[in-house]
Amino acid sequence: HTHIFTSPSIANLDLKSSGVMRTDHLLPCIISPIPSCAVWAAIFHGIDAAQGHPLSIRAWGMYTGGLVTYHAMVCPMEVIHGRRSALHNAAAGATMGYIGVASGRLGVPFVNPNHLYNFRNPALIGAAVYGAMGGALAAFGGKPI
Repeated sequence: HTHIFTSPSIANLDLKSSGVMRTDHLLPCIISPIPSCAVWAAIFHGIDAAQGHPLSIRAWGMYTGGLVTYHAMVCPMEVIHGRRSALHNAAAGATMGYIGVASGRLGVPFVNPNHLYNFRNPALIGAAVYGAMGGALAAFGGKPI
């Protein structure tokens, strides 16, 4: 089955052989999650619509672009380290969370907005929450730490 944080075509790939970095992993790693990102973006956008937000291609594209960017951030870390790790997903999630909250494009789930904006740098809370979500979902999906 296809999981949002793992791709079956690259799940068991040996990223290092004979101590040489396997850069041939990079392109399949970036491209293979695109269909599942599009599906999950539609699901997230559907949740928005159920909450009263209008349906739009732009909003769906923003979700898709964010998920694809998240995956594109994980791939170079896997190639550099020569292995798959949930910590890569946590680092990518934290980076996306920080940038998204700092730019005002993302809210922070599970955090009361009154507490969040009393914090000196709410983007750090966003980084912690999105990083924890990325790492946890990758670990639940079977990635080692």
